[in-house]
Amino acid sequence: MYDAVIIGGGPGGYTCAIRAAQLGGKVCIIEKNGLGGTCTQRGCIPTKFLHSMGDIIRKTSAAKKNGLEGQIELNFGLLRKKTKITVDKLASGIKMLLESNGIELIQGEAYIISQNKVEVNKTILYTKNIVIATGSHPICIPGYQFDSNILSTSTILDLENLPNSIIIIGGGYSGCEFASILNALGSKVILIEEGNHLMPLQIEEIGITIERYMRLDGIDVMTRSRVAKIVDNKVLIGERKIEGEKILMCIGREPNIIQDELNKINVRYNRRGIIVNEMMQTNVPNVFAIGDVTGMYELAHVASKQGEIAAQNIMGLKSVMDYSCVPSCIFTYPEVAFVGNLEGRIGEFPLAASAKASCLSDSRGSFKVFEKDGILNGAYIIAPHAGEMISEAALAIKMHLKIEDVYSTIHAHPTLPESFVDALRDINQESIHLPSKKTSGV
Repeated sequence: MYDAVIIGGGPGGYTCAIRAAQLGGKVCIIEKNGLGGTCTQRGCIPTKFLHSMGDIIRKTSAAKKNGLEGQIELNFGLLRKKTKITVDKLASGIKMLLESNGIELIQGEAYIISQNKVEVNKTILYTKNIVIATGSHPICIPGYQFDSNILSTSTILDLENLPNSIIIIGGGYSGCEFASILNALGSKVILIEEGNHLMPLQIEEIGITIERYMRLDGIDVMTRSRVAKIVDNKVLIGERKIEGEKILMCIGREPNIIQDELNKINVRYNRRGIIVNEMMQTNVPNVFAIGDVTGMYELAHVASKQGEIAAQNIMGLKSVMDYSCVPSCIFTYPEVAFVGNLEGRIGEFPLAASAKASCLSDSRGSFKVFEKDGILNGAYIIAPHAGEMISEAALAIKMHLKIEDVYSTIHAHPTLPESFVDALRDINQESIHLPSKKTSGV
């Protein structure tokens, strides 16, 4: 009998398997669509590879003003091949990690028979615990379905040719990322969002800033625009008819759950996903759920931490999830990252004042921090490599550091994270690299 059978080999599933095995558990993981799940196979990894290639194109074009002449010709077929090679390499790495930890991997589709039995490939597996890590899938506008013309965030990666033009419906994380990447690769992009600003679930200034930079890059952004109808490759918004070679839906995802299975073992769920407690348990104590299937966060790093917490509880180490400082990243140009509560006393440092940003010839964006009771409460970064830099803010928030604790730590020069220091100092109008805001008494 297994200590845990884990259904799904995405970031949550394989992290859960490895952690349980590290703690001495006998573990089996079942995956039907490729190790790494949506993140590795159809999400984070392929899009970030394409984002890095788009960044090269952008930098090559911008280098001309600094005396570097160069021209890039896109071979989309080869780019697709290299994207797949990157995905396969990382999936193979996950397989190696599972094998090195003595975890049994089964390729196939799992069916929950009872709270202690799972069937796969006509074989019954007996287990003390079940972990449901089946992820989520993209959804389409009601009344329409994905096809060769209306693409999902998964099927767009299967295109053999880069579309000359594309209409993207939805200005959240995925919509903004795909708009930026496809524009950099050479497509004409129209981005439609029915909310008042892009990234409608975040504070307005983030969405407005992203929109401004997108417009400067030639992306046609339409906010406050509701899609009334789609006919062939045309989208109707009020009286306006917009045409594109392809249409990409980025309006959200739904959890991959089989209601009959959950009803059979009396596991509770709602329209968002499977309901879990802070230990990642369902209402059935030996059935756990992690990742997108819980409908809490659609973030790979959150799924991984949930997997770790579930494994530790399965193996007798009482652990609980802490969602107080979850960082989020949006891979646009420039990147956007934020963490914590974006409220309180504010400090800001524009990238235009950063020595490193000037050296990079990329000074769009800023660092903004929020302080409450002397403690760092939240931060957002709009800058190149923002995703790499947000972890310092996340750690400071996690450890309840005073703003002085952070800016009294010497930061290397010239680097972009120096801007974090000046943003923190700006809270008290003491930034070294900004003009003084204090009026003289003379």
